Amino acid sequence: MVRNHLEIFADVSRGLAVDNLEARIIDALSSREKLTLEPGLIRAAVLVPLLRRSDEYCLLFTKRPKEMKHHPGQISFPGGIFEERDITLKGTVIREAWEELGLSEGNIQFLGELDDYSTTTGYLISSFVGKIPYPYDFRINKEEISELIVVPIEELRRPPRVGYVVRDGKPYPVYYYDLPQHVVWGATARIVKNFVEVVFAD
Repeated sequence: MVRNHLEIFADVSRGLAVDNLEARIIDALSSREKLTLEPGLIRAAVLVPLLRRSDEYCLLFTKRPKEMKHHPGQISFPGGIFEERDITLKGTVIREAWEELGLSEGNIQFLGELDDYSTTTGYLISSFVGKIPYPYDFRINKEEISELIVVPIEELRRPPRVGYVVRDGKPYPVYYYDLPQHVVWGATARIVKNFVEVVFAD
């Protein structure tokens, strides 16, 4: 019997048919119009790494060393600034995944793109969701990454905390995901929120 999307989605929500989550992500990202922002900022791209650990799907985050000049100690996704040799933003993701994690292109199964996001520091970030193998023999670049953090997606489906900063006289929301030993915030939290809202939209 062929099952329709609604039946599959209901199973995923109940945590039963975890194998169908990848299909759900592909469907959710391909059936919508991605929010694209006007160029003019510094282009950058990140990989939102999806992995399956035992019977649950997780996202992989990286933690920056405290000694780094920019964003020390912050939780982020693998990625970086676009370079001409990358050709495309997906090329940036592939290069950065190799440089930061030792993750080869052949081990990334791209599932789709999330919305573009502009930061207050002048970057325009494109986010690519990709499934990666796990466990994997990561070769971590210690100059850029101090720790890998694996977080079950179910934990990230809880609403984030919201704070506000005022810029140009207007309140600007800042989201925070409280994890057992870490806090995800800033651009990374925005990307997580976008991922959860798109993939698990009612």
